[in-house]
Amino acid sequence: MLIVFLIMLPVLALVALEIKNLLSSVIVLSAFSLVLSLIFYFLHAPDVAIAEAAIGSGFATVIFLIAIKKKGVLIMLTYPHSRFFYYDDKGRPAGFDYDILSLFARKLGIELEVKCVQDWQELIPQFISGKGDVIGAGMTRLGERMKHICFSDGYFPTKVVIVTNIENTALNSLSDLKGKIVTSVKGTSYLSALQSIEGIKIDTNFSDPNTLLQAVSEGRINTVAVDLPEALIGHIFYPNLKNVDAITGLQQYGYGVSKDKPELLAELNSFLKEINEDGTYQKVYSKYFH
Repeated sequence: MLIVFLIMLPVLALVALEIKNLLSSVIVLSAFSLVLSLIFYFLHAPDVAIAEAAIGSGFATVIFLIAIKKKGVLIMLTYPHSRFFYYDDKGRPAGFDYDILSLFARKLGIELEVKCVQDWQELIPQFISGKGDVIGAGMTRLGERMKHICFSDGYFPTKVVIVTNIENTALNSLSDLKGKIVTSVKGTSYLSALQSIEGIKIDTNFSDPNTLLQAVSEGRINTVAVDLPEALIGHIFYPNLKNVDAITGLQQYGYGVSKDKPELLAELNSFLKEINEDGTYQKVYSKYFH
């Protein structure tokens, strides 16, 4: 009887590939493998149970990756964000995240497809609803976000910094922020960081994180909190800006992956490690950040 169960596992794997709902197929196969492992365990064959669990996990991973390849595309959900994603002057997608995830898709043998949201705050809700396979938008790995999605290993260091106009001589350190208004955008890591500072007033009426620095440069708003990579790039276009200080320690951007796709997350983390070791990451970095 147990031999029959063992034979059924690869058969079930093949059947799972025909199930249109990818998550359902992986769950069915994983559940069957778990049941089989428990049978072996209670029959006092723990070594076989462990081996069976490993085999089942392997089948689930293979099924997931084959299903992704059958779909033919890896969908990157994004929001135009500094040099991480944008359209060039010919209307072609570009940016650090786009290049990295294009290489990842190529490794899987498929194409990268881009879907943009119109509002930064819609990234995670639309992702959860199934609009993409990966979030690639220069998104900081935050505990609050991890309640809803998984993140890849960190791939880009960052921290939140306070930026103001160089003509603002009254603001030179964090202690000078007391009683001041700092502008932020809902749903960003900047807002999360600002909420930990006592004695400041936070204005969240600004909706577009990409134009925060321009607004400071033009004098439309006084002080903002942004990620360090954005601040550094902003100084190139708006030399009348100055960084006051950081309000967080070192953080990391990560690629968002659904909690229902652990196999994709494992493949992505393996890929990120690989490109860091072989120099590919540095080449892409040098292309966008000199």
